[in-house]
Formats: sequence, structure tokens, C-alpha cells
Amino acid sequence: MNRVIIVDDDMIVRVTLRSLVKWEDFGFAVGADFSGGKAALEYFKSHRADLLIVDMKMPDLDGISLMEQLQAAGKLPVTVALSGYNEFALVRQAFRLGAFDYLLKSDLTAGSLAKLLEKLNGQIFLETAGEKKAAAGGSHLFCLEELSGLYGILLFEVDDWKRQTARFGENLAEQLEKPVVELARQLPRVAARGRLEAIDPLHYLLAYQVGDKRQYHHTICSIVRQLQSVWRDYMNLTLSAAVSEPCEGEGMYAALQKNSDMVKLSVLYGRGAVCTEWEQEKELEAFLACRREENGLASALYQADPVFFQQERKLFFTKLSRMEFQAAFLYSLGFIALLAERFRQYEDDFSALFAEEFSYREKLGRLKSYRELELWLNNYFRWVMDYTKNRSAGGQAADAIVKARQFMADNYANPELTLKSVADFVGLNEKYFSSRFTKESGMTFSSCLTDIRMQQAKALMASTDFRMYEVSERVGYHNVEHFNRMFKRSFGVSPGDYRKSLTKHQEI
Repeated sequence: MNRVIIVDDDMIVRVTLRSLVKWEDFGFAVGADFSGGKAALEYFKSHRADLLIVDMKMPDLDGISLMEQLQAAGKLPVTVALSGYNEFALVRQAFRLGAFDYLLKSDLTAGSLAKLLEKLNGQIFLETAGEKKAAAGGSHLFCLEELSGLYGILLFEVDDWKRQTARFGENLAEQLEKPVVELARQLPRVAARGRLEAIDPLHYLLAYQVGDKRQYHHTICSIVRQLQSVWRDYMNLTLSAAVSEPCEGEGMYAALQKNSDMVKLSVLYGRGAVCTEWEQEKELEAFLACRREENGLASALYQADPVFFQQERKLFFTKLSRMEFQAAFLYSLGFIALLAERFRQYEDDFSALFAEEFSYREKLGRLKSYRELELWLNNYFRWVMDYTKNRSAGGQAADAIVKARQFMADNYANPELTLKSVADFVGLNEKYFSSRFTKESGMTFSSCLTDIRMQQAKALMASTDFRMYEVSERVGYHNVEHFNRMFKRSFGVSPGDYRKSLTKHQEI
């Protein structure tokens, strides 16, 4: 069972989360819950957890601070952020720290929580998904603890999953999963030395007993190619694979977890990719680093948010510019794999970005300088932004919200900027625009405008010696007292004290 820790200062939220679903049915157990970040931090000093569900705003130690301290201590588990509609800026910070997903408190239902847990099982806790399936009486997925000796752990994932699930219909267990497993078991080498089972219709686990360790790399890759050939010839189905080094005991579970990350690198190579622990180590490190640090940029691109994108893009390229070219190249590949993971999290088809399949690894490998890499990435980001703006039937309305946010970013200094004036600009009914804006942005129009103005105010205080009334006027406030109240409400400190802290920092 994966151990879950819940941290929220609202007792009702904690009780609701505990009672919405039967956690054990999904392979989870709630180990403890806490009303504040300090108590949770103390708990983590002597306990571990697999999943942290944490509120973004708490009086003693907020969710962001808790994540930062756990990350610094190397104890941050997979994290889901809890937020209100007006706290999306905090969710963005959580994504930058590596949060897997977020839940809106106003949308907490058994269905939304169950969907999140299924997503976690499908993308992070793959071994849990298998245990759950076996407990439900489906495929009798073997337990790795049953195996003794050296084994190679392989994870196969169905490529082009969206088209394939539609092609095989509703009964995936019979139409897809069963023939994949039966065909594999007919291969003499798999039957003699391997244990292969379905984790779910899109993922298959093979434990292969190692004979001659010196020949392992050659042997296991040969077996992978043979399996891929059989599935392709008899089912017109391609599967990518992640392959571990030989391991034993508890190391097999660690290898499976590592493979669940490594198989996501297959998007860099194309369908039928084989990613091995000994060949893709550096790519995997770059991907995991991006998962910790670049969730903000991935979210901005997926949501086609130009304001947020420009902020995150600058940070990304600043980081790249400080790297050696080879490290920047690998980090760029890692980010593409992260972006593909973000598409998958929302059940969107990353392969639909381009009409023709190609190898990102090969394409970026032709670039010879940082300047070429930066140019390619900028063009790529523009392409992704154009695609995500228009990918759904609701694209027109979503595009209107994007235009609205851009209009707000360009005109925040106008004190007369209102919900109605922005709704008129994008051509939507005021009431519908308000509702749609909140849904698309994760915060109300008023909260978003305030957030833009406050961020600009901080930037002005850091880069100019404007007096406070001048800063107030330049970010859209006639009344400096009102500006002071809004600033303190947003950051917990007055504008004057914030500027003093900047001065002290500069002196140090």
C-alpha cells in the first residue's frame, strides 16, 4: 500500500478527503493527517510517505514552504496541491517544485479523487496498479517478491495509446490485453525464463531471469525486439520498452519504478523505442530534473497561457545559458519528455502535435551551438502554443480567455480596467466571460488582475526608486492606501517593509 499524508488546516477538508473513497481499493492508505505544515514537517523527520496531499495556504507553514523544506531534505514524496479558485499562483509555484497535479477544494468529489488516484497508479505507482488489479480478480499479476536470483525488469507501454484504445473498443481486457500477453508467452525464451503479465491494458511487465550476465545487454535487447516484432506482425501494435540492469530482491521494485519514468523517454525516439538503464541514464536524469524544476513552463505551454509562458520561458533560457552545450541539449530533451507527460496526464495526444513522426533525439542532435538550440526551441514553443490554443472544440472560448489575459497584462496600469471592459474586448457576454475566465484560469478575474498588478508593483520596487504613490499609480491604483492594503493582503507585508527588505538584501 502506498502511504498517504494529508495536510490542511480545514478539518472538514481532511475528513472529506479521508471519506470520499475507499483508499485501499486504489492501493493507498491514509497514514496520518495534519492541520498545519509544521506538524507535518516534524512527522517527516522520522516517517516516510509515498503521496502528500497538501493545502497551499496554511497559517503556520504553508504548502509551498513545506514542499521546499522537504525537497531540500530529500524527503518530498509525490505531491498533489490543494487549492481554492483564487490560489492558482500558488499552484504554479507547487508545479515548479515538482507537484504532480492539483485538486480544487470546490470540486472535491468521489469521482475527481478517484480519477486522480487512477492517474497516479497509471503514471507513478505502476506496481500498485498491478496489485490492485490482482486483488480485484483480474490478471494474476505475479509479485516480484516471489522471484529469487537475478532478473531484468522490463516495462512495455502501448504507443499511440489514444488511437489504439479507440481501435480495440471498450473491452480492452479481452481485445487488447489478453492477446498481447498470450502472444508473448508463446515465445520459447519468454516461456522458459520470463514472467510476463499485464499491469493494465497499456502497460506490461516482464521479469526475465538472467543467465550469462556478460551477455545480458545483447540478450535482453534481442528479446525486446522479438516481442515487438510479434506484436507488430500479429496485432499491428507497437510498444515501447524500458529495460533495467540485472537486479534482485527489493531492487526489482526500484527498477520497476525507474522504468515507469524511463519509458516516458520513448517519445524522444519514436514508436517502438527501447530505453535502457545503461544507455539512457543521462536523458533520464535530465527528465527528472525538468520534472522538479520546469512544471511551470510545461503548464503554461499546455494551457496556452502567454503571460505565464513568457515568465517561465525567460527562466528556462536563463538556466540553459548557464549550462555547457551538451547539458543544455539533454535538458531540452528532458523538457520535451516532461511536456509529453503533461499531455498524457490530461489524456491528450502528444503525437498529434505533428503530422509526421520523427525523433527529437536525432533532430536536436543535429544542432551544433547554443544559438541553434535556442532558435529551435523558440520555434517549437510557438508551435506548441498554437496547437494547444486550438486543440479542442472549446478552443474559441479558451482563445478568448487567453486574449483577455494578454489584454490585462498590457493594460493593468489603467485604473478603469474592469470585467466588463475586458469582456467587451474579447466579444463575450459579461456573465459568461466571468464564469469561463474562472474555469479556464483557476482564479477569478479580480484575483487575476490583482495578481498581475502586485507582481508588477514588486518589480517596480526592485528596479526603481519610485515613491509609493508613483508605484501605486503605475499599476492601476488611484488610491495609495488601497494599494497598500491589497499588497499586504497578497504578500503578508506592507509595500514599505517589502522595499526595506530589498534594501537589506542588497546591502548584504
